[in-house]
This record gives sequence, structure tokens and C-alpha cells, in this order.
Amino acid sequence: MSLKRISIIFLNVMKLSLKLNLWSTIYFNFKVLPFRQAIKLPFHFFGKTDFANLSGKFIIQTKELHFGMIVFGGKHEVVISSNVPTRIFNSGIIEFKSEAKFARGINIMVWNHGLLSFGDDFSIGSLSRIICFRRMNFGNQVLISWECQFFDTDFHFIKEQNSGIKDNCGEVHIDDESWIGARSTILKNTTIPKKSIVGANSVCSGNYTEKYGEGILIAGIPAKLLKTGVSYITDKKQEVDLFAYFENHQNQIFN
Repeated sequence: MSLKRISIIFLNVMKLSLKLNLWSTIYFNFKVLPFRQAIKLPFHFFGKTDFANLSGKFIIQTKELHFGMIVFGGKHEVVISSNVPTRIFNSGIIEFKSEAKFARGINIMVWNHGLLSFGDDFSIGSLSRIICFRRMNFGNQVLISWECQFFDTDFHFIKEQNSGIKDNCGEVHIDDESWIGARSTILKNTTIPKKSIVGANSVCSGNYTEKYGEGILIAGIPAKLLKTGVSYITDKKQEVDLFAYFENHQNQIFN
């Protein structure tokens, strides 16, 4: 790596040092990544951290790896304020396709043979939990609100008199451009379709893609189909423009 490149990285670190948890950022990158990746400091940590277990693999799949592309504890979310630490326990595999934003107080746990994958432009709100024992996959441009829970396991086993003991783990798949509302819970063996919306406080279980196809709104306990032919606005600039439009055109429809 050239001296110029090293100097640019050093200056970037100095600019962030008053806000960035510099010790956790440096420690984590050099602990879990090959040196050629770690030197670019792709992982950034803000606030308190609890690295409960880093014995598993952390894989960044893109060749266009850059400074601060994966952020934990960032302040991109302004709705929730929390001093709860970012907690990471990984004895399995966590994969990142590209950019990802994790707000404050996130708890991620991947068990021994678990595989957790994040697509490009992933974003999750504060105080959310992701618990992966087997396989969990988030597609591209997935948006998750605060205090959500994702489990691919029941944690404990149940013995039934007539049928014995069943597998307590499954898989979870959240397809591209999905939006998960606040305080929702996604259980094992659940698939959320592409361009779909899960209403706040919902509990999802089952393959909604097979049942209803793409572009759906589901909500409730358990979550049921409410609408078809819907999707959330993924373009952030358009979202800002829409806020401005509806300030002057309240209760109207934008076409």
C-alpha cells in the first residue's frame, strides 16, 4: 500500500476519532479480517461495544471494499437514543455483500454452524436482535426499523408424546427491498417476499412468497395479507422530496 493511501486513511481516522470508538474499530478490523482488508478499516464502531465471541469468520464479499462501509452504533437513526452496547457473538460465519448500517444497541449472535448473510445497502434500527443458529439471509436494500427480532431457532426442544422431538431450527430469508416495521418478530422457517412490507408489531412465520408472491403488505399476530402491489420507496432523495411535497399537500395523493 502506498504512503499516500496510508496518509489518507490516517487523516480520515483522525477526523472521526472524537466520535468513533477508535479502539474497538481498530481491534475488530485487525482481529477478524486479513491484513489487506483490515488496513482499510471497513468496519466502524460508535459507542459501547461487547465483543462476546469473535472466533467465527467475518467475510466481506465485495472487491470494492472501503473505509467505513459497515457501521455499528451509528447515528443515522434519530428516533431511538440508546446507550446499550453493540453486542456481537459469532462462532459461525457472517457475510457482508457491501454497505451496511447497524444502529445502536444491536445484538447479533451466530452459533457454531450458523450462516448469517447481509446484502448491499442493509439498514437496521436500534435495539434489534438477530439470532442465527442455522441460516439467515437479508437481501439488498432491506430496511428494518427499531426493536425488531429475527430468530431461526426456537432455542429449546419440545417433546410431543405422539410424534417425538422435532428440529428446533430452520431458515429465515428476507428478500430484496423489504421493509420490516418496528417491534416485529420474524420466526424460523420464514420467507419475506421481494418488495414487501411487514407492519409494526407483527409476528411472521411461514413462507409468504409461496403464499402471496412479491410486493405485499402483511401485518398482525400472526401476520396476514392486507394488500398486494405495494413497495417502499428505496430512493432516499425521493423520500426527502416527498416529505417536502406533503408539507404543502397534506392528505393528498402523489402520483
